[in-house]
Amino acid sequence: MILAKVQTSAKQRDEFRLLVAIRFACLMAVTKGHQNPMDCPRVQQRCNDLVKHLAYNHPSPAFHKQFFGHAGELGNSFSLRFTEPKQGLHGSITVWCNDQAPNNVHQLMPAPQAAH
Repeated sequence: MILAKVQTSAKQRDEFRLLVAIRFACLMAVTKGHQNPMDCPRVQQRCNDLVKHLAYNHPSPAFHKQFFGHAGELGNSFSLRFTEPKQGLHGSITVWCNDQAPNNVHQLMPAPQAAH
């Protein structure tokens, strides 16, 4: 997880700062009663800050590997996914609570069959 490792470059430190800001905003959103952290204006603003940063700066290899095109951990409670822009500079970020994911996955799994 990118938040648990020592950041060795200025680029990684910038990404770390932005990710910590998003994670903290998510924790505050859940505390305030938001089911989905993306419903909170503070989380949206922090995500926009990261989107702007990525529009004008290449991501570090660690960030690219963890968050581009698939979900990466944002602490134990949240996941983040960065989707690259199809055109233009700005991609999109989605953040969600990990405790919501098992319910979604469970619905997709077929019911176990009884052994004969």
